[in-house]
Amino acid sequence: MAIHPPRKRATPRPEARPAWVSRYHGARMTEEEYLSLPEEKPYLEYVYGVVLQKPMGSADHRNLTGEITTELGLYRRQHGGSSGPEGRVRLAADVGYFLPDTAYWAPGRPSGDDAVSTLAVEVRSPDQTMAAQRRKCRDFRASGVGLCWLVDPISRSVEVFEGDVDAVRLAPDAALESPLLPGFLLPLAALFAVLDS
Repeated sequence: MAIHPPRKRATPRPEARPAWVSRYHGARMTEEEYLSLPEEKPYLEYVYGVVLQKPMGSADHRNLTGEITTELGLYRRQHGGSSGPEGRVRLAADVGYFLPDTAYWAPGRPSGDDAVSTLAVEVRSPDQTMAAQRRKCRDFRASGVGLCWLVDPISRSVEVFEGDVDAVRLAPDAALESPLLPGFLLPLAALFAVLDS
């Protein structure tokens, strides 16, 4: 009878991260450490002391974000202000930094790095929950952002966070509009039509 040496137990290997996941994702660090990180895509946000990588968007996410960004750009040309995708917004001290999918800063409002926007737009990615996105919109509002639109490509709906309005779902025949953006009007039918082209 042959005698075999005892088998070594295989040491469990840490789960390999997909190549696109940042090595900083999930790391706890100071605000100064976060601000000194190199720029990566998908971008990194900083929430309650933890670095979180934004999810990779789908084609629907990209098309909806692009449509709203274009409409805000046209509005900015006529009414002034500043607009654009994924500008870093500094939130209340204990929250951190978010990068809304797109945003608008009204004329006269600071719009440089880390400035709090007038409007923040979040478009839900496939692996994000609506509950998490609602919390994000509430954090925007609590930090001085006047208005947040939460766009869901799956249900083709938009929820509004503005004033006393909290997560109110717009009717399918409604439009994106607000007293904070006088003259801006984007019917939901026109917005979601980009998903069919």
